[in-house]
Amino acid sequence: MERVDNHTVSADPASGRPVPPPASPSAVVKLLEQWMTEDEIEQRETFEILRRALDERRPAGCKLFP
Repeated sequence: MERVDNHTVSADPASGRPVPPPASPSAVVKLLEQWMTEDEIEQRETFEILRRALDERRPAGCKLFP
């Protein structure tokens, strides 16, 4: 075991790679909620780009997303 940034880090016996300490359940929930929010924003932005691209060359009366 060694200390890194005031945390005790142990090594995986098979690979010798550092193993991070287990995260608290509340920290995991917070991270997942953050990811879900970020994904929603990204999906909305991507849809706007797709919507504009699909309607870009269509005649005014034939838009897919009026």
